[in-house]
Amino acid sequence: MSMLDEGIAPLPLKHSAAGADPEYDGFIQAVTHAEDIDDFDMRHLRYFLTVVRAGTVSAAAQDLRISQPSLSQQIRRLERRIGASLFIRSSRGVELTAGGRAFLREIQSIPGQLRSAIAAAAPAPRTWPVGVCGGVPAEVLAQVQNGLVGTAQGRQDPAQPRLRMRSVSTVDQLELLQHGEIEFGIVRLPCPAPRLVRAVVWDEPLGIVVRPDHPLASRPRMTWEDLATQRLLWYERGCAPGYAETVPAQLAALGWNAQLHPIDHDQQALFVHALQTTGDLVALRPRLAVQGDPQLAWRPLPAGVAPRERLAVTALAGSRAAHILSRVATRHDWPYLP
Repeated sequence: MSMLDEGIAPLPLKHSAAGADPEYDGFIQAVTHAEDIDDFDMRHLRYFLTVVRAGTVSAAAQDLRISQPSLSQQIRRLERRIGASLFIRSSRGVELTAGGRAFLREIQSIPGQLRSAIAAAAPAPRTWPVGVCGGVPAEVLAQVQNGLVGTAQGRQDPAQPRLRMRSVSTVDQLELLQHGEIEFGIVRLPCPAPRLVRAVVWDEPLGIVVRPDHPLASRPRMTWEDLATQRLLWYERGCAPGYAETVPAQLAALGWNAQLHPIDHDQQALFVHALQTTGDLVALRPRLAVQGDPQLAWRPLPAGVAPRERLAVTALAGSRAAHILSRVATRHDWPYLP
């Protein structure tokens, strides 16, 4: 006898002569429907939905990280299983057929319902992994800790889950969130990822950072002419997509077409080392991020309205973590961006 045969009470559903229990009818109907889709793969729903969103099979294949021929084959397999064409293919991409629109209408809620069912049945995790992009100040980590799980007199409530923070680049966080390997992420905005919700926890103006013996360090305020001779130590796009492009564009509009000196990392020690060993190099950081560091000097930008650094806690839209983040953002007045 297997463990499944031992000690499991029957479902509290019944069918009597006086009339059917509606819950029983729904359950029997679900069993019947399940028998009809034994050979249906949830993976095909994800492929179908991704093609609809992307508009082309090639773009969807890139999103899914599979080859285009493989994705085309899986879509054809899905169409054969249904017995109807779902897409009209052309040189411009794909469009849904009438059958494809009907199929989309009926199945688009299934992934969310399945996620909700898993979340309802599974116990709440005791540990929430959090991905953290580079250069996040300790004050922000403490704010996120207090907001998500709370502390009491420096000690965490034992009834609350624990956060396990680890360094994860912004570009990798979306994939880890989708696969459930992290519950939350901390990123710089803007972060072009439509499947995320965001709650802003840090919003500070940027200023110039130099080594203390840099010629510009003695000036209380710099001009755009001063900065024109300096290169800007800056993120490569892979380190901070969106932010890495937006801020230089804002600086150019203000009067400084900065020559960028890109770095492919966010490590503070290497950041400081680059400033100390390169003569015509400056950086941008909020004042609070470098305050108290004897190896760095901070000066305001010439502009009256400087570009800003915004850090946000993120979660996958529709997930349990997203609902938690929404409640926390309301409680702590964090601007929430669905």
